[in-house]
Amino acid sequence: MAKVYAPLFGFGASGKIGKALVYFTWKGIDVVRSWVIPANPKSADQTTQRGYWTSAVAEWHAAGYTAGDRTAWNMLASVATKVMTGFNRMIKAFVDEIILGNVWERIYAGSTSDVTSASFVAICHKAAGGNAPICYYGTSKTALTSSVILDTAGGDTWQNLIEGLSANTIYYFTFIVGTPETDYGRAGIYSQKTSAA
Repeated sequence: MAKVYAPLFGFGASGKIGKALVYFTWKGIDVVRSWVIPANPKSADQTTQRGYWTSAVAEWHAAGYTAGDRTAWNMLASVATKVMTGFNRMIKAFVDEIILGNVWERIYAGSTSDVTSASFVAICHKAAGGNAPICYYGTSKTALTSSVILDTAGGDTWQNLIEGLSANTIYYFTFIVGTPETDYGRAGIYSQKTSAA
């Protein structure tokens, strides 16, 4: 049923009236159009694409992302050219890889330890074996130009010391394993402030 906020065709309405008209706001403008049944062709390509999305959403839920991981994905999304959430950014990265027939490498539980005025230990989790994750870092979310390869710390934990940093400075960092268009995985962008000197 349509919700009318003032007399019809006055200040605005939303919803549908029977199966005749649909009232909604589009780009801040109140509009009305005829109601149509949405198309759902269920073609082979469409079914395949839906399967990719289903797998991607299942990966998001199965990855064991912490609150920090989700914040990191949101930060990565904030530097994208398109407006999207961290969830959307991870789904896009995952789907891009499986379309190419590659395996997504899950990276999760990014964190730091042993923070000093000139260093900290970057930590992430990825299945043991295979390529080691690389930590890219810098003082800008859009310029993570320095890197260090992480070492296994036992089980699924990988870590390494990042040193030579400036005191009392926020550093941004991410974890990537492999390269795009191969078996590949990445995390969002985390941040850590070094302590004062």
